[in-house]
Amino acid sequence: MIFSSLRLAVRQLPDPAFRGVLLRSLGVTLVVIVLLAFLLGFGISEIPSTGQGWLDSLIGVVSGIGLFVIKLLLFPLILSAVIGLFLDDVAEAVEQRHYPKDAPGKPLNLMPSLLMSLRFLLVLLGINLLLAPLYLLLLFFPPLKFAVFFAVNGYLLSREYFETVAARYVPRPEIDRLRRQHRGDLWLGGAVIVLLLTIPLVNLVVPMVATAFMVHVFKRLQGRNPAS
Repeated sequence: MIFSSLRLAVRQLPDPAFRGVLLRSLGVTLVVIVLLAFLLGFGISEIPSTGQGWLDSLIGVVSGIGLFVIKLLLFPLILSAVIGLFLDDVAEAVEQRHYPKDAPGKPLNLMPSLLMSLRFLLVLLGINLLLAPLYLLLLFFPPLKFAVFFAVNGYLLSREYFETVAARYVPRPEIDRLRRQHRGDLWLGGAVIVLLLTIPLVNLVVPMVATAFMVHVFKRLQGRNPAS
């Protein structure tokens, strides 16, 4: 179930709806990056001169490099966050292509969706910060370190994406029941998502793939099979 669902999600990436989400997200991300670059550049330009030519030149070079690195690091994070605002469009595209006879899901309101994403981000950061000392200790045992990383983040990501998708179809008590009943399959799905996030460039489209993937997983847990 897990790998066949993932295959269907990946095969739908060329879908016009998916491309539309990616293009809109890229546009918003570039605007945000430009604004951040302008604000950071303005801040750097306000750094007072030291009066030493070589030192001012060094500060300028270091600041420029730092600004480039910040933009490079922030780009995938901002893109993923922006894509998260359009995940209902991804879910709808999967429904229309693979489950046209099923009743469509109910899109989440913007505010609950934002709060859910913010809560998940805080939990994800908090747990990994708490585990940071363990990660450092396990640097001497790389296989065990990766096992812990995949186990924890696989659980967190599977829970986030499954709950986001399932909320389109069923109430909260049913979501909790399904998650408890199928925790093994869902954890494996989360581990697959974590693995995709470690692949450069691929990680840029992971939110779309993960959402489509979880729609298929949810439908199959409900006994539904894709039409194609």
